[in-house]
This record gives sequence, C-alpha cells and structure tokens, in this order.
Amino acid sequence: MFFIIPFGIFIVSVFAVALVVGRKFVYLKKLSPEVVESVVPEQESFWAEFFPGLAAYFNSTKIRQYRLDFLAEFEKLLRKLRLASLRFDAATNQLIRKVRKSVVHHESIISSEDAAAQVEQEIKTLESASGNDLGKDWQEEEHKLIIEIAKKPKNADLYKQLGGVYMKMGEWHDALESFKKAIELDPDDETIRNKLARVTQKLGKLPG
Repeated sequence: MFFIIPFGIFIVSVFAVALVVGRKFVYLKKLSPEVVESVVPEQESFWAEFFPGLAAYFNSTKIRQYRLDFLAEFEKLLRKLRLASLRFDAATNQLIRKVRKSVVHHESIISSEDAAAQVEQEIKTLESASGNDLGKDWQEEEHKLIIEIAKKPKNADLYKQLGGVYMKMGEWHDALESFKKAIELDPDDETIRNKLARVTQKLGKLPG
C-alpha cells in the first residue's frame, strides 16, 4: 500500500511532464533556427535581467582598468617597502659594527688598566721589600729560565717570566731587556707591554 501510492504519484508526474514537453516541442519545430539562436540569452544579459542596476553600474565603469591601476600602485608600494627594508638592514648592520667595535675597544682598555694595576702593584711590592729578600730566592730561578730560553729562544713567555724575576731582584735594566725581547716575540701581549712601560718609567726615576 505504501509503495503503490508514491509509485502512482511518480507515474502521473512523468505523464504530465511529457505532455507539457510534447506541446512545447511541436511549437519549437515550427520555429526557424535563426529565431531559436536569437532567443538564447548570453551570460551577461542573463544576469542583467536579474540585477539590471548593478549590471548597468559595472558596464559604465572600467573595472579592468581600475584593477590594473590598483595592481600597478600595489607593486610600487611593495618595491618601496623592499627598498626601505634594505636600507634599514644596512643601517642596522652598520650600527652593530660600531657597537661591536666600541665593545672591543672598551674591553682592551679595561684589560690594559687591569694589567697596569697588576704591574704597579708588583712594583710597589718590590719597592717595599728589603734588599736581602730581593736577591735571596731568585738567582736559581734566573738560571733555570736562562737555560730554558737557550732551548726555546722564540718563547715570549719565558722572557716575560725572566723579566719578572729581574723585577723582583731589582735588576731593572735586565728586566727592561727581557721585556723588550718578549714584546718583540709577542707584540699583542698587553701584560708585557704594560710591564715594559712601568720598568721604563721606573728607570727614568732612578738616579743616573
């Protein structure tokens, strides 16, 4: 029962559609091909029938030209942004180099000041020591360093140690020569450079 009723409705609907199409088909057969082609609407006219005001607005404006103008201006904007980004990047790199150079400069100053303070303290300690203590413990150390220098004449650290020994012994001229040789072998050593300057200053204060 439930199947017969929907099936009957379907049969009636198919019959009604066939009847309408048959009547229209008879009418269409009487028309010429030119008439049939003329009544086929184009896509634009199809939408224009539903939205005539909107279609008239779009037809009166140059949408494609506006789009091209917009894309051209947008491209110019992107180029300007890229150029600004490159300039900003170059300025940032230059600033980084300046900051790095300043940091290295201040670190070298601090290192020089520390080395100078250390040398100054050593000189003050030597000046406050007694004459017996100056020559008491350093003769053997001097001989050992001289032997090591004979084996390794290009070792700047050995000359630096020998100069320190001479400073403790009060032999300022020998200390000066040792530090000169050390700075000749290692010109970048700030400690040797500061000790050489202090020894030279000390010799300048000694009576001639």
